[in-house]
This record gives sequence, structure tokens and C-alpha cells, in this order.
Amino acid sequence: MTTKQLTPPNENAQDDDAKLIQQLQDDLNKAAINGDDDDGLDDSSSASIPTNGTTKVPANMLSASEQGLADQGMLHGVHIFFENQFVEAQRAFATQDQTNPIYALGSGSLSFMKACMTFNEADIQNAIKMLQHAEALCTAQIQAAPKKTVPLSTSISKLVSSGWSYFGYNSDKSSTKSSSSSAVSTPLPPPKYMTNGEMRARVIRAESLLLTSLILLLQESIMSYLKAGLNLRKGYKSYENVWAEINNMGDEADKLVDNNTLGGVHFGLGTIHIVLASMPAKILRIISSFGYTGDKAFGFDLVQKCIAGKGIRSPLGSLMYLSYYTILTGFAPSVLGETNIPVADKILAEALKDHKESAFFLYFSGRNNRLKGLTQESTQNFELASSKATVEWGSELQRLCDYELGLNCAIMLDWECAQQYFDRLASENYWSKAFFIYFKAACLEATGERDKAIAIYQMIPGLVNRKFGGRTILVEQYVARKLKLFEQNGFDTHLPALEILLIWNAFSSMTPEALKICLGQVDTKISQNRSATGLDSLAVLKTIKGAILHQLGQYKEGAECLNWVIALPAAKVQEEKWVVPFACWEAGVGTWMEDKKQEGDRRWARAKEFWDKAMTFSGYEFEFRLSIRIHAAMMKIQELVDQMNLKAFH
Repeated sequence: MTTKQLTPPNENAQDDDAKLIQQLQDDLNKAAINGDDDDGLDDSSSASIPTNGTTKVPANMLSASEQGLADQGMLHGVHIFFENQFVEAQRAFATQDQTNPIYALGSGSLSFMKACMTFNEADIQNAIKMLQHAEALCTAQIQAAPKKTVPLSTSISKLVSSGWSYFGYNSDKSSTKSSSSSAVSTPLPPPKYMTNGEMRARVIRAESLLLTSLILLLQESIMSYLKAGLNLRKGYKSYENVWAEINNMGDEADKLVDNNTLGGVHFGLGTIHIVLASMPAKILRIISSFGYTGDKAFGFDLVQKCIAGKGIRSPLGSLMYLSYYTILTGFAPSVLGETNIPVADKILAEALKDHKESAFFLYFSGRNNRLKGLTQESTQNFELASSKATVEWGSELQRLCDYELGLNCAIMLDWECAQQYFDRLASENYWSKAFFIYFKAACLEATGERDKAIAIYQMIPGLVNRKFGGRTILVEQYVARKLKLFEQNGFDTHLPALEILLIWNAFSSMTPEALKICLGQVDTKISQNRSATGLDSLAVLKTIKGAILHQLGQYKEGAECLNWVIALPAAKVQEEKWVVPFACWEAGVGTWMEDKKQEGDRRWARAKEFWDKAMTFSGYEFEFRLSIRIHAAMMKIQELVDQMNLKAFH
């Protein structure tokens, strides 16, 4: 069979990236110097501003209680969405999403969730476009709102005629009309606070910016991180303004601000603090002009208030909590699982009381059960979630569940089942067709069907075409490099399926029986590899072996394997540049597990030394992914240090 040649990367791509990075850094610096936030929107005194050629957005003059009644339709849309009535919810939001900011945010949020599930650039761009539309509506509404600093000499008549009293609304409009002439000679004082409508618009605008930045952060590229930093800064400033205003209101806030706007501040400001606290230094340095650091405890306190408020964003607050306590735990399960998994259990129990069969919460239940090592129960959760997401929009969630089910099959070493799921995902063109076909071939090879696997490997190079920001996505860069290496070595592969499970942090979810089977396969390959001249494949095999041994509690033997890899001279590892930093990570995990009963800093000292060493490497595949793992582990160490200091203080 003729082998297709891999297309070389664009030689000008790095130059293009450098120009874009410089442009975005300039934008961030300019924003930091100019204090770029939505205070600049306050200058307009127009009653309404067009967001396109035909639509005008008037100021929102509803009081807090009136706004609560007006939000019932939106609240219903959110409720039915989390009852798996996705199309009905989409239609409910679409009824007003061209003119009403909260409905526009609802439609944008659905697009955001779809983009997070598909990772398709078209879906990402559509989500960003819809969120920008919500932002534009809010900007117009902010500009149209009467301001608490309106000059008395020019605007009193406008305030009176619009029904303005002390806080944005005059219930006695007839008396206002009859006394307008005398009101000009006896000016009313400017409003004490922002109107509820203006604060609400600022919160929705900030949330649109926040969701846009979260999409960008998922792309794992320098350009997307820089763009995310710019959006986070603008969103944070908007939340900060409203938060300060609410604090100024004191006890009046509950009467002057509607529940859904308060929930929006709690959700958004809390989420930003959690996101910033979770970002490793390598990413924070990229968005250094942002100028803020996250307070995780404060963030979770705010999100908890959002959930308790039972408003529009309460289910999203629960999803935010679960994303942290399951997805982030998945980056470092052996380090974080003991404390984080019980918290996720509690959140899930509460969320499922309100939304018993929500496909989204069932999905997270599957993620959490896998972290516990309950793979069968996890599979049942994903299958049930998939069965609840059967129509139109929900099909995206079905594909995500299929991916998780395929991964579960691989964890249980049911390679035939796994390859069927990955084949289905590839045929549906989900996320990365090249990666899923590569994983399918790796599964076939694991079943002993090597010839079929090789035939499929040879078909993949032409499928490496998924890009973001003009660059091939990271996972396809990895696949392209592996296939080129396979071709050069006559398809002398070395357990590629187990290599994926290593990179995906899956060994901690395996049973001891499955781990022992994998260990036997690795030992066989290592014995066959000793005569080879290159050390790359041997380093990968020894890293896999070390990680497996640690999960089996054989720490000394695991350390021997991993220390061998870590000690390799840089020049000896020519292809698999990722393997040494990943070996450092796994060595740290092993010492963490071995030393967890030690007292004081001896519990984490050896682990931290390995993780610090891992952070000295750069320019390898999955670098940002490993950075997040290490940062999550370091955050755990800091928590233990704080607990130890608090105990000593008392």
C-alpha cells in the first residue's frame, strides 16, 4: 500500500503567530494603560442606540420587583433546558434574543455549551458572534440608561419626562406630567445609584465577555490565551463596577437589585476568581497585562450564593462547581481525588434534586464515578445521559458521551468496544477525525489486528486538517508526528493505546487487574526494545511502566523507571520531547502517594521537587495541559501549608 506523505507545517506560521501575539499584547497593554472598562460607556446621554441598521434598544427602567416578574419566561427556558428540552429552550430564548439582552445571553450560552462540546471552529465562531451580539445589546442599554451623575442643567426635563424618580422609576407618572414645569425650576437630585436595568446590562455584558474568554482558554494556544486575557479584563472591570455599587447600597441592595442580577454578579465574579486561581503561571504570564489574581475561596463563596439564589444562573453555578471538582480533578486524580470527589458528590446530589434526569448532571456523575474507579457505574451514567439527549441540539452531548464511553472501554481494556465508539465519532466528524481514527487503529493494534491497524494508520495523514487560529490543533500535531515516526520505523509501534491513556491520565481509574495486564504488555515491549538504538520509544515505555507501578503501590520500582527517563540527556530524546516532563510529573505523583502519611512538609517535599523540575521544560506537546496538572497539585500543597500554619497558630 502506498503511504501518504505528511504535509509539512506552514513555514510562515511562526512569523504570523509572532505578529498576532504582538498585536494582542499591544491591545492588552493599551487596555491596562487606559483602564479599558465599561466606564467609558457612561458618556452617552442618548435615549436609545441602534445595535444594527434597524433595531433600537431603550433603557431598561423596570424596578427590581418588576424585573423579577419579567424574568419568568427566561427562568422557564433555563428550567426546561436542564430537563433536556433543548430545542424548546432554544426557541424560548429566540423569541426575544434580538432585542432583550438576557435572552440574547441565553442563546449565546447555548452556543457556548455547544462549542465546548464540539470544539469545531465553526461552532466556536458562532458562539463568539452570538455572545458579541448580547454584548452589543447591553452596551446600547448601558448608554441609554439615565446616569446617577447626569448634569442637572441639561437633563432634568428628560429625567422627569421619562418617569425618573429616586431609583430609576416613577410609579406616579400622571403627577410627573402635571408638574413638569415646576420641576425644572426645582431640580430633583441625581439618582443615588445606578438603575437596576443598567447594572443588569453591565452584568450580562460581563458574562458575555467571560463566556467568550472561556471558549478561548479551551483552545490551548498562545493566541487564544491572549485574546482570553483581553476579554477577561473587560468582563472583570464590568463585574467590579456593579459589585462596588451593590456594596454601596448595603441593606438596600435586596430591594433595589433583582435576584437574577445579583445571581449574575455572584456567578460571574466568582467564576473569574476560580478561573484565575486555576491558571498556571505559564498561562498567567501570557495574560500578564490583565493585572489580577484569583481568590479561589472567595470565588467559590460567590458561586455558592448564586446556586442558593435559585435564579436563572443557579444550574450554571452548579455546573461551574462540577467542572472544577471533576474536570480539574481529572488532571491530577491521585493528588486531588481524596478531597475533591466527595465535594462533587455533594454538589451532584443537590443538583439532581432539582433536575433529576438532566443529561448534563448525569454526564458529570459519569466523570465523577470514573475518578472513583467505578467505571461500570460511570458507563451507566454516560449511557443514561446520552439517552436523554436524543433530539437536534442534544446530539452534540451524545457525541461527548460517546467519547467518554469509548475512553471507559479503553480503561477497561475492552479495545473492540472502544474502537467502535471512536470509529463512530470519526464518521460523524466530531472534534478531530484524525485523532479518533488514530485511537481506533491503536485499539485494533491492542486486540492483535496489527495489519488492519497499519492500513488505517496509513490513511490518516490526509485527515490532519483541524485548525484553530490558523494552526493545526495540538492533538493533531501529536498524531501527525507519531505517524511520521511510525513510517520512518516501518510501523514498529510501541503500545500507542497505552501511551494515550498515560497522557490522558487514565491509569488511576483502572482496576488492579487491568493495570497488571498493561504492565505485562509493557514489560514484553521493553524486552523487545533493548536492542534498538533510539531511546525515545524506550523512554515512553518506561514512563508508562512507572505510572502503572505507582498506581499498583509499587513505588520503589516505579521510581526506578521514571528516574531513568528523567536522567536522560536532552540530546538522547530526539522525538518524544514531552516524555521527560511527563516522567517528572509521574515521579511526583508516586512520591505524593507514598509520602501522604508523612507529617508536615515531608508529605509533599519530594513531589514538589519533581514538579518544579517538570516546569523547567518548555516547547513540547501538551505543555499547557501538564502545566494545569502541576498548578492544580501546587494549589493543593498551598492549601495544606495554610492548614498547617492555621493549626500551629491556634
